Amino acid sequence: MDKHDICCELISDQTSCHAVYEGGYTPAGISFEEGRKLIATNEALFKQKVDESLIRHYNVIKSLCTKGSRFWDYGNSFMASVFDAGATEIARNGINTNDGFIWPSYVEDIMGPLCFDYGYGPFRWVCLSGKDEDLRKTDMAATELIDPNRNSMDRDNHYWISTAEQNKLVVGTKARILYADEEGRVKLALKFNEMVRNGEIGPVMLGRDHHDVSGTDSPFRETANIRDGSNVMADMATHCFAGNVARGMTLVVLSNGGGVGIGRSINGGNGIVLDGSSRMDEIVKKALSWDVMGGVARRAWARNSGAVDTCSAWNDKHQNAGAITIPHPVNDEYLHELIDSDYGGMQ
Repeated sequence: MDKHDICCELISDQTSCHAVYEGGYTPAGISFEEGRKLIATNEALFKQKVDESLIRHYNVIKSLCTKGSRFWDYGNSFMASVFDAGATEIARNGINTNDGFIWPSYVEDIMGPLCFDYGYGPFRWVCLSGKDEDLRKTDMAATELIDPNRNSMDRDNHYWISTAEQNKLVVGTKARILYADEEGRVKLALKFNEMVRNGEIGPVMLGRDHHDVSGTDSPFRETANIRDGSNVMADMATHCFAGNVARGMTLVVLSNGGGVGIGRSINGGNGIVLDGSSRMDEIVKKALSWDVMGGVARRAWARNSGAVDTCSAWNDKHQNAGAITIPHPVNDEYLHELIDSDYGGMQ
């Protein structure tokens, strides 16, 4: 593309750099098979070639961007690996990765402000009976519950779930996934549990991807658009994990790594088995709400406007179930007046 001046407005990268020296990245100039052999016979030379290729890769993207392309990174540690390879100028501050990179990750640029700030993330369910008709019934229930006029995300969700069977994406387990917010997840889960209770379908397992609003701390991806400096902290996923355990989820997991690499992310996963009991209704209401709104709250505390709106709406709707603290901007002028008056202008 660069050599032939091919114009491309949008470019991205999903190279598996979370394991860059273990085979996730094959250097330019050698085949995949040659790369496997080189790892086994001369690991140091393989690493050298990876570093050289990463910097070449970076320079090509930089060249394309000067020609008008817009680049964003998926977040599989490509830009962090370029930095480690020696091209420190890819970091915003040119010194370390604490302030991110010269190009955004797609969570920073797209997913964060459009989805995560509002609590939308990958909500999954599996019909444990293995029956196609159970999956169809859950699809129909979801179509009835999702209001396509609520917002653009739910318009997309409604279209996706109403046409899901046509796409023939189900392989093996009878599973479905869509991007739902806290309100949507709770509604769907309660409906499915009612259907199990009434004998309409067999048991259903709920879950989500770790690539969600609360379950993962990863400054290069999931927490990339949290702007108060806490994006590098790893406490949210742990709080989410512990809260899910306390609220009775069937399965809760906390792990190091995932799609960004060991030491670069903390990921939490969970599952709830809907058995039709009233107990599971209570777990759904408490646990699913916690699982989503903890991450939205963190984004609100960083003053992400969409998250502030989402938390304010949650507070209005759940006045008897707790409250999420809402940040208020500091009046700098008033603060300086107080300091000057109390401390006599001392510096």
